[in-house]
Amino acid sequence: MNNNKEQDIQSNVENLELYSDNYPFRLSLRISTFESEAGFKKFIKNCENMLRKSSEYRLWRAYIVDVLQINHCMITHESMDQVTIDVHHHIPSLSVLLSALVNKKLEEAQEFCTFDICEEAIVLHFQNKIGYTTLISSMHEKFHNGHLDIPIEVVKGDYRYFVANYSRYIEEDELDVINSRLARTVHNCSWARDNYPVAASMGA
Repeated sequence: MNNNKEQDIQSNVENLELYSDNYPFRLSLRISTFESEAGFKKFIKNCENMLRKSSEYRLWRAYIVDVLQINHCMITHESMDQVTIDVHHHIPSLSVLLSALVNKKLEEAQEFCTFDICEEAIVLHFQNKIGYTTLISSMHEKFHNGHLDIPIEVVKGDYRYFVANYSRYIEEDELDVINSRLARTVHNCSWARDNYPVAASMGA
């Protein structure tokens, strides 16, 4: 008796789908819906982890810091030879970017997989169509803990492209966050303008 189940596995190459005549379930590379909100969030987190670990993402970050020499904190002006510098996604955050890409696929009834979403996201990075800034690690942590405003004047990249083309694909509360960040300037930050060297350098 042959117990080798591998012989039962077949592939629909055109549809990128595995199947077996002995089982009713087919396994497709791509999906078109999520069974729950938890499944959606898990998918976004998986995309985020894959993207951050990719060679392309590391090259994008290295180009900003090493080649373009945007290697100082936009708030304190401390440089990477003094402290650790992070590249911070600001408009949108990376998770919001990925959520928008997925929601667009869902609305347009397009099938997709993790790799499709990550590719679209990294393409937008290389098209310079996302907003980012550079911060020392402690400032980055301070921001994510809700204790730092970032003036829009220090945000690099064409963040307006995302706002114009993807706002319809994000949740209302996420859009509120983006609008709040767009409205934050050197004139209305929560910290005093002479607290950090960058504030003084921007003038009155």
